[in-house]
This record gives sequence, C-alpha cells and structure tokens, in this order.
Amino acid sequence: MNAKSAGPLVSIPLDRAVEVARLMESIVASLDRIGSRQAAGDGDARTLDRFVTEWLVGPRLSRARGVLWDAIAEVVGEEEVEAIAESTPHFPDPVPDEVRALHEELRKWNEAHEHRPYA
Repeated sequence: MNAKSAGPLVSIPLDRAVEVARLMESIVASLDRIGSRQAAGDGDARTLDRFVTEWLVGPRLSRARGVLWDAIAEVVGEEEVEAIAESTPHFPDPVPDEVRALHEELRKWNEAHEHRPYA
C-alpha cells in the first residue's frame, strides 16, 4: 500500500486522537526548545538525552504509534500494517529522500532569512 495514496478513512476516537496530538505537541515543542538552547550554546547532547530519558519519550511515542497502527489495521489489516512498518526506514539507515528534501527546504529558508533577523 502506498501511504501517499488517497483511500479509505481511518477513524480514531477523539480522546485517543487528542492524547496522540498532545504527545506530539509536547515532544515537538520540547525538541524545538532544546534545539534553540543548543543553537544559543546553552544545551548539548546531554540536554537531549535528559529529555528523552526523563520524559520517557520512547515508551510514550510507542504508545502513540500503537494508537495509529491499531486504527490503520482496522482498515487494511495487520499483515498490511506489518508490511508498511517493515518498509519504513529506521536509524541508522540512510537518510530518507523526504528528509533530504526537508533539509533542502530548511537550507533555502535559512538562506532567504539570513539577513532578516526578525522576519
């Protein structure tokens, strides 16, 4: 199954969707703050490690992943979910093309805003 294709809808109960969205918000905002600290010289890899460890990022993301995979499995079946998961790159695999494209977008954005500190 091509994950980019339009197809059947996947339903997630609102409370579970909110739970996953809140987790994603917490982790993304925290990673952004850690990145800002690192850029300012106030943080390092230990800061990131401390966040991942103390906030139980791995187990919490695993639970959120389960919510999504369970909902997807109801539509496409367990076997297809396993195939999709198996085809997904994992670190330390080579960086996926979509990540390379995002790197390029960020590079261009940074260049465009390099001389505009408050843009």
